[in-house]
Amino acid sequence: MRRRTVARLAGLAAACGALLLGGSAAAADPPKPVPMVKASVTKVNDGDSIEVDTGQGHARVRMSAIDTPEYDQPYGAQSSAALKTLLPIGSRVELDVVTQDQFRRMVATVWLIEGDKRTNINETMLSQGHAWAYRRYMKDAKFCDLEQEARAKKAGLWAQPVSDWVYPPEWRFLKNGEIRSLPVPYEETREKCVAVLGLAGAATYAPPN
Repeated sequence: MRRRTVARLAGLAAACGALLLGGSAAAADPPKPVPMVKASVTKVNDGDSIEVDTGQGHARVRMSAIDTPEYDQPYGAQSSAALKTLLPIGSRVELDVVTQDQFRRMVATVWLIEGDKRTNINETMLSQGHAWAYRRYMKDAKFCDLEQEARAKKAGLWAQPVSDWVYPPEWRFLKNGEIRSLPVPYEETREKCVAVLGLAGAATYAPPN
């Protein structure tokens, strides 16, 4: 039974990947839209990842375009608690799949479905100040706008001392030994956020001039 479930999920991931790449056999044709994956929430792991049951089995999901503090860094527990409030166990969701990450998780925009109401949970986490715009992996500067609006309102994380504003990738770089010390936190602007979109490695949270 477990093998059949894994195979079905692998097929789902492969199908999503093929659609995202457009398919080499029909390179001249416009890419087909990736179908929404309907699911129910079974677990919230932290502020930006969940587990769900789909029609094809169990799956892990990483929320796209946002990054939340790690469990062992400032505001990590609050971010996780915020997502648990937004997505109680059993919540009906639709996953707008972007890709699959190195941990074989679906990377997606998570939409909460409540009757006729649809709520973009990725954007909600940003606008409530529980997440950072994930500069390396987002494609749209609107996420910088949402982060900046939350900063201006001093929502969530941005109500904490500036010393707690640690960009999660930098925290991971420090723990992995890729950098020796964290950049000094500061009040970043929208312009600096936009300036480093798509950049990899340390210092994707641009230091002030």
